[in-house]
Amino acid sequence: MAENIETLKSLREAYRETRRPIWRAVYKEGSRSALKHVVNVSKIERLVPDGAYVVVLGKVLGGGSLTKKVHVGAFGFSRAAKEKINKAGGEALMIDEFARKYKDQGGIIIVK
Repeated sequence: MAENIETLKSLREAYRETRRPIWRAVYKEGSRSALKHVVNVSKIERLVPDGAYVVVLGKVLGGGSLTKKVHVGAFGFSRAAKEKINKAGGEALMIDEFARKYKDQGGIIIVK
């Protein structure tokens, strides 16, 4: 529970610093029920271009394959999903870390 509160604080801080609507939307979604959405890496493979910055409004699972180098921020990852993202040359970050690192990044794609 405290972990979730810290995550929401990070998201709110990212919005306050940048005033970018994406962080407000992610904050609102996270305050509802962030783990109700489940996304397999195969969906990321289908929907986003190579080199993309992606926010998943839920948990990323390892179903399917991933060949694109993508930077993914999510509320949770399975071990297999993290391995596949890292093996493809990308990075898998918890959403609060992603918000701190890429708060000013343009072109972030939301997947749910």
